[in-house]
Amino acid sequence: MLTMNLWTDVGLCNGALGTVLDFVYSDGQQPPCLPISVLVQFDDEYKGPSVSSMFQRCVPICPITQVSESLGQKYERQQLPLKLAWAMTIHKFQGLTLTKAWIDLRRVNKLQDLLTEPMTLERLQALKTSIYFKFRLEEENPLDMLAHETLNSHLKIS
Repeated sequence: MLTMNLWTDVGLCNGALGTVLDFVYSDGQQPPCLPISVLVQFDDEYKGPSVSSMFQRCVPICPITQVSESLGQKYERQQLPLKLAWAMTIHKFQGLTLTKAWIDLRRVNKLQDLLTEPMTLERLQALKTSIYFKFRLEEENPLDMLAHETLNSHLKIS
């Protein structure tokens, strides 16, 4: 997710979503050094040029230097205006049209309090057999175990 307005006329604005394709480093540089740019393939909302003929909507996002003053001193920091957006709050994606969404229904206490757009029962049942659903469960199991271990070790210390 882009974290600042870079070129609003074509859709490179705060909250724009995309997929990281690659990191470009100076010769002889590698992590943990900051890359020269991160190649991001933005979603359909991006209407500007692409740096790659192989990937539509591919844009290099370069580090931005920000200057601030405090107590008579000038401070600079350089960072990429990007952050991972595996999940967003309702406030962050309000007004966006998403091609895909994962909604955690465990937040709803009673079924009658859940409001959704119409969806067929067949489509809901097909979701359980989806390879993505199985992959998600496989990925969540180790994370759940780690969360329980962390909680248990914290409770023992307290």
